[in-house]
Amino acid sequence: MSPGVVFLATDYGLDDEFVGVLHAVMLKLEPSVRIVDVSHGIAPFDVQGGAALLARAALHLGEGVICAVVDPGVGGTRRGVAVEVAAGGPRYLVGPDNGLLAQAAGVLGGVVRAVTLDPSLFTTPIEAVTFDGRDLFAPAAARLAAGAELDHLGDEFDPANLVQLPGVEVDARVLPDGRTAVTTVVTWVDRFGNVQLSLRGTVLDGLSTVGVAVNGDDALVQVVATFSDLAIGNAGLLRDANGAAALVVAQGSAAERFSLAAGDKVDLVGSFGPIA
Repeated sequence: MSPGVVFLATDYGLDDEFVGVLHAVMLKLEPSVRIVDVSHGIAPFDVQGGAALLARAALHLGEGVICAVVDPGVGGTRRGVAVEVAAGGPRYLVGPDNGLLAQAAGVLGGVVRAVTLDPSLFTTPIEAVTFDGRDLFAPAAARLAAGAELDHLGDEFDPANLVQLPGVEVDARVLPDGRTAVTTVVTWVDRFGNVQLSLRGTVLDGLSTVGVAVNGDDALVQVVATFSDLAIGNAGLLRDANGAAALVVAQGSAAERFSLAAGDKVDLVGSFGPIA
């Protein structure tokens, strides 16, 4: 049985024709393919943010092919790739080899095979080097979703040579009073202003309050299980739907309250358990 579904994620937005053209190209090539739009709201050129989005979504997608495009190096030396992963759910991931696919591939059991996509296998009405989403990635994803073999799309290479994004470091140090000071990083701000941190949510287990220091401002916030455990407008820390620690404000925006964006540092102080 062929996977049949392409899960599409890009930084293209919805104002231009880009996403519609990707749909049309895939359906023209393989009319039986179904397409699920995971997101087209990744910030332009934000490979790190796109990689995090794919990793959050990957385990919730069914059998099929992930086609992801956040590609500031289009037309340059970076290669286009398709990879096969070990676990269930999406079997293949297609996109630029710039680190975008790496976290999702890891969540899905790791890469077992990888090919460099051969552009000559896909014909387009015009010659272009700046729209690989249309001319390379979408056609390759459609072919795989329709049952094509991975090695029919290009030459295999060692998956160890795939580009990896640098990891996010978390600094932890024990204070004289026995508490732990942790410097973490904002990995994601969702549309509600919830601030996901580069810490597992389990570090909050057993805690009732945690000190938060951001941009010179200090606050003592509650550790809660749900938003409804906070009074409206109050800040707190909880384990979010993706299993990460998140700074939130009940029916408000923690990002606005604490002036935070992805990549910013946040200092926490509490009686944490193991941080790693």
